[in-house]
Amino acid sequence: MHDIAERHGGAMGQESAGDDVGVGEIFAALRRRIWVLLGIVVPVLAVTAGLLSLLTPRYTAELLIMIEAADNQRFVSLDSVVAGLSGDEQSVQSEAHVLRSRALAERVVQRLGLAQDPEFSEGLDPALSPAVRLSAILERYLDRLEVAPLDNSRVIAVRFSSRDPEKAARIANALADEYLQSRLETKFELTHQANTWLSQRIAELRRKTADAEAAVEKARAELGLLEGNGITLTSQELAELNTQLVLARTERAEAEARLAQVQQRAGDRGGAETTLEVLQSPLIQRLREQEAEVQRRVAELSSELGPKHPRMIQLQAEAADLRERIDREVRKIITGLRNEVNVARARERAIARSLDELKSRKQADNQGAIRLRQLEREAAANRELLDTLLARQKETASQEDLNFQQPDATVFSPAVTPAEPSWPRTGLVLGLAGLGALMLGLLTVLLLELMDAGFRSGEQFEQYTGVPSLGFIPLVRKPREFRTLPGYLAERPASALGESLRTLSWSLRLAFPDQPPRRLLFASALPNEGKTTVASCLATAEANAGRRVVLVDADIRQPGCHELAGIAREPGLSNLLAGDATVDEVLAEAEWQGLKVIPAGQPSSQAPNLLGSERMRKLLAELDARFDLVVIDSPPVMAAADARILAGLADATVLVIRWGKTRRSTARLALRQLQGAGARIAGGLLSMVDVKRNAQYGYGDSGAYSGELGKYYVG
Repeated sequence: MHDIAERHGGAMGQESAGDDVGVGEIFAALRRRIWVLLGIVVPVLAVTAGLLSLLTPRYTAELLIMIEAADNQRFVSLDSVVAGLSGDEQSVQSEAHVLRSRALAERVVQRLGLAQDPEFSEGLDPALSPAVRLSAILERYLDRLEVAPLDNSRVIAVRFSSRDPEKAARIANALADEYLQSRLETKFELTHQANTWLSQRIAELRRKTADAEAAVEKARAELGLLEGNGITLTSQELAELNTQLVLARTERAEAEARLAQVQQRAGDRGGAETTLEVLQSPLIQRLREQEAEVQRRVAELSSELGPKHPRMIQLQAEAADLRERIDREVRKIITGLRNEVNVARARERAIARSLDELKSRKQADNQGAIRLRQLEREAAANRELLDTLLARQKETASQEDLNFQQPDATVFSPAVTPAEPSWPRTGLVLGLAGLGALMLGLLTVLLLELMDAGFRSGEQFEQYTGVPSLGFIPLVRKPREFRTLPGYLAERPASALGESLRTLSWSLRLAFPDQPPRRLLFASALPNEGKTTVASCLATAEANAGRRVVLVDADIRQPGCHELAGIAREPGLSNLLAGDATVDEVLAEAEWQGLKVIPAGQPSSQAPNLLGSERMRKLLAELDARFDLVVIDSPPVMAAADARILAGLADATVLVIRWGKTRRSTARLALRQLQGAGARIAGGLLSMVDVKRNAQYGYGDSGAYSGELGKYYVG
C-alpha cells in the first residue's frame, strides 16, 4: 500500500519522520480495492466448487484393532513353543504389514466377490489371464486400504475408502474378520505341530532320565556315600575345622590388638595405666588410690614445710615407692598379654596344620564326588525338562481344538457406514481455496497500492515534496447544457467546483499575505493534468468575484484556453511577441462576460525565444497596469523549457498535479526544475479528484466536497 507507506516520506531529498501506518488506513485500502479482492476470491471459489462437483466422492470407513499384550492373552502362553503376540512396537508394526499383505487381501476379495465389482474391475482388459486380473484387482484394493499403528499404543487403525459408504464399512469389517480368522488358523497349526514335537521329545527324555538316575545310584554305591544330601564325614570335619580356624584367627587378632594398645601407650608416662587391661587390675587401682593420698598430703604440707623437711622427704619416698610398684604391675600385665598372643598364634597354627592334612585326604574323595555331581546334574536337568514338556503337552493338547483357540487381537471399534465423504473434503478444499484466493487478492491489492505512485491528498504531497498544498479541484461531471467547465462555473459559482477555486484563491492570498501575487502561473509536469482547465476556471472565478482578470495562454505549442473560452486562436500571444499585433488586437472576451483572454496565437518553433523576450516582459508590465490579476497557462515543465522561462517572470507558480496519475517522482523533478529557474512556488494543487474515491483514503482531506459536505454546494 504504497501511498500509505509513502505518506510520511522525505521532502525534496530530505527524509521526514511520520507516524506508523494505522489499521484504519489498511482497511481503507482494502475497502477501495474491494472489487479487486472480490474479483479474485469469488471466481476462485466458483471454479473450485465447480471442480469439486465433478469429482466422484469417496467414503472412508475406519475400525480399530487392539493387539493383546502377552500377559493379557486369553490362552495359556506356550513361550517359545506356541508364542502369542507380545504387543510391543515391533509386533504391532509387523501385524500392520500382515493386514496389508496380499494374502489377506486375496481372502477378502474372494470372500466379498470384489473381482466382479465394477469399482475394482472396470477398465480391465477382459483378455487378461485370471492371475493378472486378480493381481490388478488386488492393487486397486490395496490402493484404497490404509493401515496405521497409533502412536504409543497397541492399537492399529484400519481405513478403507470406496465410492459406496456401505461397501467401505463392509470391506473393512471383512478384512478384520479374515485377519482374526487367519490368526486363529495359524495358532491352531502351530499348536498341532508343537504337540507332535512334544510327544516325540518326551519319549526321548523319559529314556534319558531313567538312564541318568540309574547312573547316579551306581556312583553313590561305589563312593559309599550316605543317603540324603551326600555330605561325607570328611566334609563335616573340614567344615568344623574351618569354623575353629576362623575363631582362632579372631582370638589371635584380638590378643594382638590388646597387646599393641598397651605397648603403644607404655611409652608415655602413665599412658599404659589408661588402657582397659590396666584399669581392670584391682591391685593397680589400690596402688593408684594410695599414690593419690600421698600426693594430697604432700600438697597440703608443702605450704608449711620446706622440701628438705624430714616429713616431706618421707612422703616423697612413699610416693616413689608406690609409683615403682604400679610400673612393675603394668609390666606384668604386658608380659601376660604377650603370652596370650603367643598361645593364640600357636593354636591357630595347629588348627591350620590339621586343616591342611584333612584337605589332602579330601582330594582323594573329590574325583568320585565330581563324577557323582555331574551325574546328578544331568539327571536333574533331564527330569526338569521332562516335567516342563509334560506340562506343555497338557496345555497344547487342550488348545488343539480350533474352537478353544482365542485370537490375540480384538476389534474393539468396528467400522460403521460413514455419513460424509472423506475425499474430496469439500469444506476444507473450499476453505483452503478461499484462503489462497484471499491471500492472492491481498497480494494483488498490495501490489496495486505499491504501483500507485501518484498523489492521493494534499497532505501526502506536502510530506513528500516539502511544498505547501493549495487543496484540490474536484472532478466535475458537467451537465450537457454547458460546453465547458469554465462556462459551467460562470453559471454555477456556488457549486463544489466554485468552492474549491475560492479555496485556492484564498490559499494563494494567505501564502503571500504582504503582497498577493498579480502574475499567477499554472504549470504541470506532464500534459493532460488539467492545468489549462484549472487556470481558466480560476480566472473565471476571480472575474465573477469582480476582479479585473486576464487569462494568458502561453502554451504556444499545444494551446487550449481559446477552446475553453470559445474564442479564436489567432491573433494571439505569439503574434504579439513577434510584432505582428498589438495588445488590444489580441485581447478577446470569453463567451461569458467578465473575463479577458489572450489566446496562444499562431504556432511557433521559437516559443522559448518569444517567451523570454523583452516584449514578453513589457507585455506583462502593461497587463499588470490594466488588470488586477494575470493568470498564465504554461506548457508542461517536462515537455519544454517554456514553463521555466515563464516561472521566472511570474509572481507565483502553482504546480497542478493530476490526482492519482502524476508520479510522485515526476512531480518532484518538475518542482526542482521550476525552483532552479527561480520560480516562487506557491504550492501544489491536485486536479480532477474523484471525491467519492478520495473519501476511501485515510487522509485529512479525504471526503472533502462529498458526503455530508455536499449540502453546502449548489449545482
